[in-house]
Amino acid sequence: MVRLVRPGALGAYRYWSQRRVEEFAGGHGVVLSWHKLSYISPQIPFVGQLQLTKERTERSRYEIAQRISGAVGHIADKALTEPPRAWVASGTGEVEFALYSGAAPRPEVLLHTRGRDAAGQRVDVILFGSLENTGYHPRDAEGPGHTPSSFWAVRALLASRGREHGWGDDEEMAMEALTIALDPGQAGPREEGEPRESTLARIADCHWYAEVYLDIELNHGRWHPIGEPGMEDVHRIVVGAPLWARVGGEVPFRRPPRWWPRRRRPSSGSASSPGRARPSIRP
Repeated sequence: MVRLVRPGALGAYRYWSQRRVEEFAGGHGVVLSWHKLSYISPQIPFVGQLQLTKERTERSRYEIAQRISGAVGHIADKALTEPPRAWVASGTGEVEFALYSGAAPRPEVLLHTRGRDAAGQRVDVILFGSLENTGYHPRDAEGPGHTPSSFWAVRALLASRGREHGWGDDEEMAMEALTIALDPGQAGPREEGEPRESTLARIADCHWYAEVYLDIELNHGRWHPIGEPGMEDVHRIVVGAPLWARVGGEVPFRRPPRWWPRRRRPSSGSASSPGRARPSIRP
């Protein structure tokens, strides 16, 4: 039997962390696989025999994402429009993918996007992940970017899932994550709108899903980022790890071709048409 492609299932995943997706689903009671059952009946003469089997079938990425969204989507979709603190968040908008050189021996990736809360205040979302979970390579960026001195704090934040980081308080850690996301690299600042040295790609209309480890509204009496590029109107900073990032819109639902013959409708001049008398046949 041919399975039909659901509307929207033909999108491309620019980021997918199978490990984090499975851990997140397991922690929230979301079953990612399903079992197909069939029954074996006793063999009876002249009667067909049925067979009972239990087969585990893995779901596609799209189906997994739909199941997780169905379970926690009502929370994730409103996370950035409601006051902190969020534990899971999702959104759609322009997302920048950039190289990040942290504690891992291989290059990592940083996802940065911006949005607005219900009051119109700016929300920055910074997500740290593995470059292996993307289709990008270090050569896709102009340069490796700058390795921050706080890389060990970022690693501790991800490893502990937000419980500890060792970089002052949570507000300081959030500001440091935003500083990393906006760092122009060794080449220095560029014109507004131009990609940074470590930028891999900027994807418009990208849908992302993430676990949130820090969600901070800045104390503007403590921080005065006026004059710093990219930080003029910063208000809320969300830091976490991405589950997936996906691009692709809805596609028309195509029905399978009809394999049985259609019943021909009688023409308007046929004898079986209602409202018309059958003409008499004279000998």
